[in-house]
Amino acid sequence: MPIRAEHRQFYLKPWREFRLQLIKEHGSICMKCGRFHDRINGAHQTHDPRDSRHVVLWCPSCHATHDAGHRIAIMRRNRAKAAGQLWLMPEMEWAPFAAWEIPGRIYDRLAQLNLF
Repeated sequence: MPIRAEHRQFYLKPWREFRLQLIKEHGSICMKCGRFHDRINGAHQTHDPRDSRHVVLWCPSCHATHDAGHRIAIMRRNRAKAAGQLWLMPEMEWAPFAAWEIPGRIYDRLAQLNLF
């Protein structure tokens, strides 16, 4: 899946160098399934491209499996917006997303409601 335009700024030269350093340290072995792969991915376990502490090396299959729920949530929201979906509450629109993607004013309200 291609990198979304709003996240491309996080995947420039420093990210590529960081990923190559991880591969040099750990080799081209998936940290989830343990198999060797020529095309190993640097994956953010938290789905936050700003978080370099939770980056692991996964094969494309394990990476896609991990990202499936997040990808489905993004597609659901984008399709609903395109169709003119009206949300009863902002919490319903942003519910399946990571906290860093939710606008601050809505996240503060979610924290107060203890929905998650």
